[in-house]
Amino acid sequence: MLLPSRNVLYVSSEGRAGIIAGTFEAFIQLVVARPYWLDILKFSAGGDLTEMRRAADALEATLDEEDDVNAAREEIRGGLDLPEADDPIGALYEAVATSDAIVRATDGSPFTTLFNRFSIDNNPMLRNAAA
Repeated sequence: MLLPSRNVLYVSSEGRAGIIAGTFEAFIQLVVARPYWLDILKFSAGGDLTEMRRAADALEATLDEEDDVNAAREEIRGGLDLPEADDPIGALYEAVATSDAIVRATDGSPFTTLFNRFSIDNNPMLRNAAA
């Protein structure tokens, strides 16, 4: 959701919510650079930037058609005249870590952070991809 402040808010169906980008352009840059951004948050070990970078590297290594993905990234960037993001993982971390958005469920309870407690070490496929 694009907020009046121009931040992009993500709300999951599992009770997690937070700001994921400072602008819509930054969100598109994130999605193009790291389409598995939600998995980076899942394997963030509670919001550790180093773990997020490890997760991103492991997830990138698992892409089946890496050449096709890279070609699609370039095509999207060119079609939208979108510069490549300098540090999409760092920007994602900063957006979520400083998120002050409060989303409440219908019963009034607040949604939790988008950072999850897992690391890639909890997933054999990603752990092996990182090795």
